[in-house]
Amino acid sequence: MYAELAEELPEADLGEDLADFLERHEPGSELGADAEADEEFLDTVREAHERIARGY
Repeated sequence: MYAELAEELPEADLGEDLADFLERHEPGSELGADAEADEEFLDTVREAHERIARGY
């Protein structure tokens, strides 16, 4: 799952721990000032984190 996420978001500096990334993420820091794109980005990372936690 992490490899798929890295492929889907090649420009993002996610690090090793997605929970840590989600805690330290600042709005607009990954995809510019577009709030809608930023929320979509965070939703993608959250979904990946949840799938990894469930063992997928």
